[in-house]
Amino acid sequence: MPFYDIDSEDVRCGRGAARSGPGTKTAEVFAGDEVGFVVGRSAMEPLEPHIIYHPGPGQVYLSRSPTPNIKDYTGDGDWFKIFYAGPRDDSWWLTRDQTGMNFTLPASTPPGQYLLRVEHLYVRYPLGTTQFYIACAQIEVLQGGSVKGPVKEPGKEHMVRFPGAYEVSDPGIAVPEYMYEWPNQGLLEYKPPGPPLWTG
Repeated sequence: MPFYDIDSEDVRCGRGAARSGPGTKTAEVFAGDEVGFVVGRSAMEPLEPHIIYHPGPGQVYLSRSPTPNIKDYTGDGDWFKIFYAGPRDDSWWLTRDQTGMNFTLPASTPPGQYLLRVEHLYVRYPLGTTQFYIACAQIEVLQGGSVKGPVKEPGKEHMVRFPGAYEVSDPGIAVPEYMYEWPNQGLLEYKPPGPPLWTG
């Protein structure tokens, strides 16, 4: 279901995620692996296959757990962006009609336990009405897979915290009317909210 309150702690991983996290399994993945999220069905959405049908971009973030057990981490630390899916062209979003988002973890990601956060924005013109669809997974990043790279740390310029990373008036959240009205226009002008992308 859509989420609007970017000043809430739930903007980290979605409603109630901090309570459900301790019962969630942790996936082991290698730095350089392709991973992804698939669209789930909401209680009011019977259509199959379940697709991203709202116009807007997708973004993915990582936050390394400061504790030895990811199940104790609520995401109140630093986050850095590792993936952005914006416009395909001036009138169509890359995420539109997709069943999820696949992306590659940077090969130089430092090993450790992380929260992996995905968000899709249904960007809208009236101020304060852009919808966020957010979820997290618990992962342990390992080195030594088929794609190898030197370990690097994201710079301070890549780090943000949730809440606090976004403002409701950011140009990637409060978009011009022509980016919202159907058919969309001018999407190549879009500037995503948040920090610059970290690619390793």
